[in-house]
Amino acid sequence: MEHIYQYAWIIPFVPLPVPMLIGVGLLLFPTATKNLRRVWAFHSVLLLSIVM
Repeated sequence: MEHIYQYAWIIPFVPLPVPMLIGVGLLLFPTATKNLRRVWAFHSVLLLSIVM
């Protein structure tokens, strides 16, 4: 049980990288990321559901 509580602080940060990648990608490469938005959205929702 101690190992679970030791790394529990990581759980809220698991879904953060995907929306950040979406934002940076849309700012830097707006035309290239239009096709990738659905894939990134799927990963974001998947990670949020796993964390919850």
